[in-house]
Amino acid sequence: MSSEEIATDNSEKSRSDVSSLDAGFMKIQVESSNSEEEFSDNELDSQVWNEIDSESDGEFQEDYGIVDEVNPTSQDNTIYPIDCYRHFIIDEIISLMIHETNRYAQQHLQAQELTQRLKTLQWKPITHEKMFKFLGIIIEVGLEQMRKVDYYWSKIKLYGPEVIQNTMSRDSFELILKFYHFSNNEEQHE
Repeated sequence: MSSEEIATDNSEKSRSDVSSLDAGFMKIQVESSNSEEEFSDNELDSQVWNEIDSESDGEFQEDYGIVDEVNPTSQDNTIYPIDCYRHFIIDEIISLMIHETNRYAQQHLQAQELTQRLKTLQWKPITHEKMFKFLGIIIEVGLEQMRKVDYYWSKIKLYGPEVIQNTMSRDSFELILKFYHFSNNEEQHE
């Protein structure tokens, strides 16, 4: 068979495939036009939404949720965001974070061989002031997200927010983050 005969044979085969598809499509159209559903008036009425009358028009009798008010700490009695934060993160929680972070750092440093970097940084127990600075950076990092933690301490003004850079060094932040803890690992909880 020559290439012309093959091409002619292929085009005839394609035309027959298309015509069989057309015939099938016409058959589907004819079948669907003959199978229209008819609904009676009763069936149509049952598909209409009706309003349901409430059994009671009762009102709430009690206050639900947080009832405590946030206490302002400023002299002019203005409530600042830190007041709302301190309403939930009370001194007991801060003290727990400090205690457990310091404990975990101590446990870790006793159990591990100190790397050169840890030797130079030398862990110093966290104070309330340092914990508040750390938590402030955590909140700021959540508000102003960057691809890498290092960018927050970048010398390029495009990246590093000065408030973070002026609050704590990157090494101190990363060291606290490494040991940040809420519980004693040596106690088994059931």
